[in-house]
Amino acid sequence: MTDIKSFFKEKELCIKDLNNHKLVREFYKKIRKLSLNELEELFPAPFEIIAQNIFDYTNEILSEPGINTALNISLSMFSIENINRCKDESLFNDLRLLQALFFFLIEEICDVEKTKYSNLFDSAISDGGWNSPEKQAYILNIISSDMNFNITSPFSAIDFTALGSRHFKVNESLLRLFFNFNHPALYAKEGIVNELNFIREQQKNILPVFPNTKKTNYKSSAANKEIKLKSENLKILRSLDYGFKDDAYIQSFFAGTEDLKNSFQRPIECKCFQETELQWEHEPYFDKRSWRRKIIARKSDRAANKTALRNKFLYSERNMLTHVSENFAVFKLFSREYNNNEKKFWEELILDSIYDVHDYLLSMEAKNVQKKLMRILNHYFKKITDALEMIQPVEERWNLLFDENGELNLEPDDLRKTNIFNILSDDELTHFKRFMSFMYCSENDDNDFFERNQLRIQLYLICLSLNLSKLDK
Repeated sequence: MTDIKSFFKEKELCIKDLNNHKLVREFYKKIRKLSLNELEELFPAPFEIIAQNIFDYTNEILSEPGINTALNISLSMFSIENINRCKDESLFNDLRLLQALFFFLIEEICDVEKTKYSNLFDSAISDGGWNSPEKQAYILNIISSDMNFNITSPFSAIDFTALGSRHFKVNESLLRLFFNFNHPALYAKEGIVNELNFIREQQKNILPVFPNTKKTNYKSSAANKEIKLKSENLKILRSLDYGFKDDAYIQSFFAGTEDLKNSFQRPIECKCFQETELQWEHEPYFDKRSWRRKIIARKSDRAANKTALRNKFLYSERNMLTHVSENFAVFKLFSREYNNNEKKFWEELILDSIYDVHDYLLSMEAKNVQKKLMRILNHYFKKITDALEMIQPVEERWNLLFDENGELNLEPDDLRKTNIFNILSDDELTHFKRFMSFMYCSENDDNDFFERNQLRIQLYLICLSLNLSKLDK
């Protein structure tokens, strides 16, 4: 077990000589092997700093040769004003040191492109600005310009002394970045999953986007305030979770077709949270006519599924890794556990989703792939609509079932006839499910998305976590 006390003296030496890049680099190499708990002990949060100050003052008193001298200084040492002063000073110094250490963290993360970016880091050390927030943001913005981020200069401000601490310890996001992205015991994908777990907690606490629909005794003013707050939070989340492009997303679907197996790729967007693309069936509203006096809000599952045709969501990918779960869109469509009260809605969602896939395929540029995928989709669309006793060619059925806006024209009694579990065999369901998983960017056998985009994802999550921390006030 690591003797963490031995690190405190080295930490103080670095704080006194923050411009000594060799000293700070050596300290960085040592602390990257510490556990998360050890990092938290080495860089304590404010309330822990108070306890540490009391411990240090007590030791100082007991070590004084004359007890009277110790008693004379004890009152000033334990005053609230002095403890707060030392707390603030210690915390500020810790954050400044973490800012310096951050330079070596990003240098190591970018080691996968060492020859490409080494001059950026070398010149920052040469000109002496390596440990400043401005220089670090400058470096990260240059690197991110190669990452296909959807905004320019995403690292506009990364001053660690400006982070908030309402829901989390002021340095918690920083310590987790250090641990998750460069601890020798963690694989890159494992660290990314850990970071996604924490960022999800940040988002839920700092920037929740769903109004509280469980509360049943709202006053009108409180309900409107709640709806407005969550609406503003959603706007902020969209500005933070702006996403990046992956123009080389490769997929395989056609077994035994070598010319397509290794060549099919399509551009996709990648964001962290599915909620970034959240749309409501109707805008949330306060039902003051009901005796329960609650907020009514229902997200649009069709809109969510539609975004999955062009997007990967990192947190949803994390769910599939850690829970061996399915793509959220696929789960909704193929779960037998849907609520009986929503059966009409679910069957409508199946047909709506099939229409949206059809619409997406029409826009595809890879025409040879498009034809094969369209043939598969039409096969299942025909089987489902055969249950409606339709005799028209399948190409005509699209216009008969859907209007020009893609809205379904079907009576409830007919809608119930389209239940795929009654129409398709188990083998057909398995194949159809895999097809829809493929269309929803879930089936991807040729390469690992996290590993191929490791640097891009790590930088994106660093930016997202720091921005959330700045809002934690």
